[in-house]
Amino acid sequence: MLKDLLVEVANADYLSKSSLAKKLNQPVELVEDGLNQLVRLGYLKEDGGTQSCELPCGKCPYASMCHTTPIKTMVLTEKGQALVVGH
Repeated sequence: MLKDLLVEVANADYLSKSSLAKKLNQPVELVEDGLNQLVRLGYLKEDGGTQSCELPCGKCPYASMCHTTPIKTMVLTEKGQALVVGH
């Protein structure tokens, strides 16, 4: 399941834990645990995002939360990208 989760993260433009859970037909808690394991194993890293946005307001998936909630994103590491390429 971890590799499937990693592939979903790699291929998604925007995702949430609940959308990943639905797509993988798994409970959200299992997806959260899987993401944490992928970070711990070095396949993903958390990206705190940026405090400044160059897009006009309302033009991104985070617009409704802008300046109110920090957005945490996940990005593939080189190790993660190498695994996904082999998929």
